[in-house]
Amino acid sequence: MLTDFLAFINERKLFSSTDRLLVAVSGGLDSVVLTKLLQQSGFSFAIAHVNFQLRGEESFRDEVFVRTLAEGYQVPLFIERFDTKVIARQRGLSTQLAARNLRYEWFEKIRVKERFDWILTAHHINDSLETLLINLVRGTGLAGLRGIPEKNGFVTRPLLPFSRSQLQQFALEQGLCWVEDSSNQKDDYQRNQLRHHVVPLLEKLNPQLTHTLRATLERLQAAERLIETQLMAFQQEVHQSSSIPFASLARFTEPVFVLSETLKAYGFSYQQSKAIYAGQGAQSGKRYYSESHVLVLDRQRWILQAHSDKALHNYEIHEIDFSLNTPFFTLTLQWVKNFSLSTDAQVAFLDASLLDFPLKLRRWQPGDWFCPLGMKGKTQKVSDFLINQKVSLLEKENLFLLESSGNVVWVLGKRLDDRFKITENTSRILRVELQLASSIQKPSSL
Repeated sequence: MLTDFLAFINERKLFSSTDRLLVAVSGGLDSVVLTKLLQQSGFSFAIAHVNFQLRGEESFRDEVFVRTLAEGYQVPLFIERFDTKVIARQRGLSTQLAARNLRYEWFEKIRVKERFDWILTAHHINDSLETLLINLVRGTGLAGLRGIPEKNGFVTRPLLPFSRSQLQQFALEQGLCWVEDSSNQKDDYQRNQLRHHVVPLLEKLNPQLTHTLRATLERLQAAERLIETQLMAFQQEVHQSSSIPFASLARFTEPVFVLSETLKAYGFSYQQSKAIYAGQGAQSGKRYYSESHVLVLDRQRWILQAHSDKALHNYEIHEIDFSLNTPFFTLTLQWVKNFSLSTDAQVAFLDASLLDFPLKLRRWQPGDWFCPLGMKGKTQKVSDFLINQKVSLLEKENLFLLESSGNVVWVLGKRLDDRFKITENTSRILRVELQLASSIQKPSSL
């Protein structure tokens, strides 16, 4: 098994002999085998163990076992305890998900602090099979069929080619000891139900299940990589333009699949993608929402942007030489000595003596009014101004005002208020520049 272990690491370039490795060790069979293989291979590693305090004395038994294991190998040991149930309630998560998040957050913290190159976990082919089955039960795309990835960020899994029975055989041959997690014998969790009842049935139908699964996963992973390569140019175009023209999508033989693979990065489900594609003939302005983004139908294309719920609502500006970054734009304020007329709608020059700090930056509201520059001091509702300027619904949703003592100073990127313009009596000039994020369509210059 050692030869196959090293061959897999070298073939997939998981890590090198000079890398410093942090190994996640629970004390169970899988992680005990992994540490033994690393020790036999001469790799430099340390052990990390998490006590989730979920199984009473058994949890502390595991901690003691791992401490003894590390002492035997004479390697550094890191141990952390979490009150997992309390943290799960605080975060509004299931105990399982909270434990998973805590584990990987802590591993990464140690990796960075102690400068380890990789975090190693002891997942094997049976874990990958169970993950695949869970995804099938829940519903999944191609990515959900590939099982557990060999690498994910700084996490790598060198035991993935091996089955649980292979690990057990190796452990027995080496005379290894390990601890058993009693919760693995219960059917409380979906994964355990599959492990105890479904997988044994599948192995009866195909005694070589794990062997054939390895070949299947390799083919699925290759297919996914090929598809990703084919879609890369289209997805980059969508990311840069924040729009999906119908004509661009029509080039593909499977447009719904392409649309769903593209939109999943923005939180849209496959079923939503089907509905979006089917709704091409709907009236412009129809919207589809994910948790993070909104997709708007605009004639012969869809416009994609960050959801307004994540947007800035109010911000106070207390000083000059100031820069504010939001999900939609960057606003920069600075003193200048000279002023020249400009047609750039993204820049405004203000008479600083007329401003009262702090200034406020906020979304426009239906009742807002101002004195648009060029209208000789006449007032106009912001809503009427936007209609006259033919500002799209999408732009309106993300339009902000700069305000001083309750008075609109600038409708950002659209029009300055006449009351704050530069005159021959101006002694102090404030330059304000708006830089729109790439996900927002730039308004036309006025």
